[in-house]
Amino acid sequence: MTLKLRPGQQVSDKQFEEQLGVSRTPVREAMLRLKRDQLLYSMPQSGTYVTKINLKNALDARFVRQTLEKTIVRSIASTATKIQIAELANIVTQQNNAALDEDINLSFNLDNEFHRKMYQFADKLAIWDWQLAFSTDLNRYRLLRVYDHKLPLTVLTDEHQAIISSLAEHDPDKAEKLIYNHLELMLNEQQSVISEFSDYFKNINIMYQQHAI
Repeated sequence: MTLKLRPGQQVSDKQFEEQLGVSRTPVREAMLRLKRDQLLYSMPQSGTYVTKINLKNALDARFVRQTLEKTIVRSIASTATKIQIAELANIVTQQNNAALDEDINLSFNLDNEFHRKMYQFADKLAIWDWQLAFSTDLNRYRLLRVYDHKLPLTVLTDEHQAIISSLAEHDPDKAEKLIYNHLELMLNEQQSVISEFSDYFKNINIMYQQHAI
């Protein structure tokens, strides 16, 4: 999930045993789970590999999240408290600092926390957890977006700050529009990400079919 093992990279149980200093049984159990989660796959007489990012799955998960999140944000816009606004602002401050330090993983985690907070404020954390279950390819794509140096981290934090302002103004229409456009970034920026990391993807041709969604 953190791309320390690259999509398409060959791996082995022996590699993990030596790296982690554990026995074969827990390693094989973990690898079986990763295969069930479609993060690893095996080819007969070839080996085991990290699954490449399925662009169609990522686009479908983005569509679901965009559809859900605009409703989530609209539902809290009229009732957002000063404490809730302050919590979101604190996350954006930390995210800005991570961006300045070029701490990619921290910035990504804080990005997730910003969005998770809004589900929490709407009393919909179960929905956040549910959509994470089918967002593996989306989240790996999103992390690649952060690794693409042509796409500055400040774009995310600036948009987060605008969303906070709309919540502080208790403007549901503006908040909904901002979050919708924010989650549209994947479509707007995918050509740059895919060009930079083309070897990490499969089904790249899907991007042209789904761009209008």
